[in-house]
Amino acid sequence: MRNRGNNKLKIGVSACLIGLKFRYNGTSKFSQTLVDRLNGKADLIPVCPEVECGLAIPREPMHLEVSAKGTRLKGNESGTDETERFLRWADNKLEQLESMDLSAFIFQARSPSCGLADTKIFSPGGKREITDAGTGLFAQLLQRRFPKMLIGEEKDLDEILCALGLDCDCGEEHCDHHDHCCDCGHDCDCGEKE
Repeated sequence: MRNRGNNKLKIGVSACLIGLKFRYNGTSKFSQTLVDRLNGKADLIPVCPEVECGLAIPREPMHLEVSAKGTRLKGNESGTDETERFLRWADNKLEQLESMDLSAFIFQARSPSCGLADTKIFSPGGKREITDAGTGLFAQLLQRRFPKMLIGEEKDLDEILCALGLDCDCGEEHCDHHDHCCDCGHDCDCGEKE
């Protein structure tokens, strides 16, 4: 989706990927590649669910845990359940993001908030890992709210850029990754044929 008043796409991104030191231990997961390849081509909208919902820097590392109430976001050591605080924030944040007309979202892998397919999920009490193929809490909520949005992790950057028609570096001379039916920026069946 392009903002009609501005040719640049808006792409949501885990804040730590663009160098903001918002991780639990006060560091970032800065991706020079991501920043360089999107520089001047898209407006990056940083989001850090844990900091934005009110958790401190530094803070206790968090994990996802199954329970009778569903998946819960809990502190590794204390077991403090931050899920309700997180969900209240997420509801407001998703409203805000909807009004921004994002074209895509790039998440930080393995995060209990942002991981897409490689987040660890633990049994009740956090004692035993059930899977390392779970989805972070915010990533789940964003996918549910925007099911047609292009989403991925940093490792998916080439695919995302190709799908958006930006800086395609997939190695194909005549790339067809960004052949779309309309200007929405996604492979879709929206009914707007060129």
